[in-house]
Amino acid sequence: MTIIAILLAFALCHFVRELGRFRQNQWLTSWINFSNDAFGKLPGWQDVLGFLVIIAIPVLLLLLINQLLDAALGSTGVFLLAIVVLVYTYGPKDLDTEVAAIIDSEDEESRQEALGKFLRGPVPEDHDSCRAQAVESVFREALRRWFGIIFWFAVLGIVGAFLYRLVDWLVNGDYALTDGQKGLFIRLRQIMDWPAAQLMTLSLAIATDFDSVFVAWKQYHDEQGHGLFEGDNGFLLASACSIVLTGHAAQDGYADQLDGPMIGLQQAMDLAWRILGVWMTALALLLLIGVIA
Repeated sequence: MTIIAILLAFALCHFVRELGRFRQNQWLTSWINFSNDAFGKLPGWQDVLGFLVIIAIPVLLLLLINQLLDAALGSTGVFLLAIVVLVYTYGPKDLDTEVAAIIDSEDEESRQEALGKFLRGPVPEDHDSCRAQAVESVFREALRRWFGIIFWFAVLGIVGAFLYRLVDWLVNGDYALTDGQKGLFIRLRQIMDWPAAQLMTLSLAIATDFDSVFVAWKQYHDEQGHGLFEGDNGFLLASACSIVLTGHAAQDGYADQLDGPMIGLQQAMDLAWRILGVWMTALALLLLIGVIA
């Protein structure tokens, strides 16, 4: 059911755009404020204890709902809950729609404003720098909106997908967290991002030019001066930029689809779709050999 749930949730998000309104997380603010009031005086709350309680209770409630649906509806209830969780945790916005809106915008001022929001900063005047930042933003958002969710759903089921999105909200949102708690959430997100980013890089190599991706991946680690399991996920962004900026993306059949100033954004989005195809193929193979359910 894993791959079927992923595909159905993707299809629903793609064709029923109104589902984006379903992704509300105001409850998280209320939950954290309640937790601070109820447990704030406990020893260790400012650090590890608060970190554990804040993420553990919502996850346990989700597991309880899963058990109730399993008892009431059997595997059908569990499957429907999986689709609901995936639709809820994809996002917060539909990546393909957001990128397409930027590229297809006919008003240059509106396009630059939307691009600035997507890049999370001012749009560089230099064409190459703008193109590189666009590629990095697409892959960064693809990791956070799609692939991180898919990976942890495949590994831990609905708990994995929900936990990944929960941690992402806690890191990026403005919540009443202490520095110790925030630091632990940031570290947990780095840990959860790392395997998904590595698999995205491998999939990018399979989908484009293996040697070019490997060289960029290795060069990044050599320049950063740290081990394989340390640092951030810059190796993914470096590999993506290398493929797009050196022209390998166009050589892989994308050139006829690209025009205008947003070529880097479109190429990166095309590659994200291609990586998704590699992941779905891999999941299908794992399903056939019985590794996943």
